[in-house]
Amino acid sequence: MDPISSSIITGLATSYFTHFTAPVVGRFFEEVFRRRPALEQELKGAKTTYDLERVFRDAVGVIDAAADTGAIDIDSAFLSALRGIRFDHQHGTVVILGSTLSAPVLITGGTAGSSGITHISDSVLKSAGTQINIGRGASIRMSGGASIRQT
Repeated sequence: MDPISSSIITGLATSYFTHFTAPVVGRFFEEVFRRRPALEQELKGAKTTYDLERVFRDAVGVIDAAADTGAIDIDSAFLSALRGIRFDHQHGTVVILGSTLSAPVLITGGTAGSSGITHISDSVLKSAGTQINIGRGASIRMSGGASIRQT
């Protein structure tokens, strides 16, 4: 990311993302700009707060969580995204309990080379065309590179 974009992102981090550090927000936008380079150009050309909010709105809409070697626990939550949700256990653990996840595309589990675990119970996973209801006492457990992709 070039210095102009980095400066704008740092400003956004301190203004809009008070619960996240500037490096975390910067990494998020680096990934967004890698996938959608035109958004970085739009960000550089932003002249008003409305322009910044439009770029942000276009950038978000995706929840992308990766456990690395750590853990992600989602308990009694409702997560909804305009474009997609992905929980990748990588080499750590993802636990989703008593929650609803809803997005046009929903991916849970690991990827090739993963060694972690995803455990989902008492939850609803909804995509544009599918729904998985995991009732009380039921669960889905994925390990390694196993995953579920719902579209």
